[in-house]
Amino acid sequence: MLFVVCLFAATLAGCAGPSADRKKEADARMRMGVTYLEQRNLPMAMRELAKASELDPGNPEVDMALGLAYQARGDRSKAEEHLRRAIDKKPDYADARNNLGIVLAERKEWDRAIREFEAAAANVMYTTPERAYFNLGEAYRAKGDPVRADGAYRQALRANDRYAPAYTALAGVLGGQGKWDDAVSILTRCVDLLPDYAPGWMELGRACLRLSRPGDALKAFEKVLAVSSDPEERKQAAGYVTLLGSEKR
Repeated sequence: MLFVVCLFAATLAGCAGPSADRKKEADARMRMGVTYLEQRNLPMAMRELAKASELDPGNPEVDMALGLAYQARGDRSKAEEHLRRAIDKKPDYADARNNLGIVLAERKEWDRAIREFEAAAANVMYTTPERAYFNLGEAYRAKGDPVRADGAYRQALRANDRYAPAYTALAGVLGGQGKWDDAVSILTRCVDLLPDYAPGWMELGRACLRLSRPGDALKAFEKVLAVSSDPEERKQAAGYVTLLGSEKR
């Protein structure tokens, strides 16, 4: 399962209370904390974010960043606590709801996670609803509901037809139902729009093999080698190319 996190919403929510100087310092410390979080330096991230929270306790963005920091530490209970605080302060905070859904999904609380993803996706102000729809699809897929997973991935693509992970996820759901022709169609659309997306070519090659189309599969795996710099991805593609090339001889 691959759930998509939003690390940081850049626009701070205004709130009365702290002085302008305290809010400015809190902003700077929050941004530094998020930078440390992105670098996986969790102790420094926690220190900066805790100070930001002390300076500006009403700021929901600080709570969301703290939630992500606790999630990175593996403390899902604390992560949920801070993400819910962010939502309490800003009920339409779609990024926080998306991230809360991920925390719940990590605990396999699928129904609660689905409610959060749906709430995030339904927010008309959310600038990246495809992430919430994709995560919704992942939750339904994990729950064993391929029909709803299919619908959620398609919603992600309607929101953003260049959102690459939704293509491969949708193709996986279709393939799981034996609909390999449909999977190939989806993956072909993916690589037509995103020709440098190596996972799309990889899955297209595998789907073509399922349909006994070795020539098309070989072309797809060769394309992986042309566009990918990932060692493991290249190793897998090279293995397929070697196998298919030997079968041609």
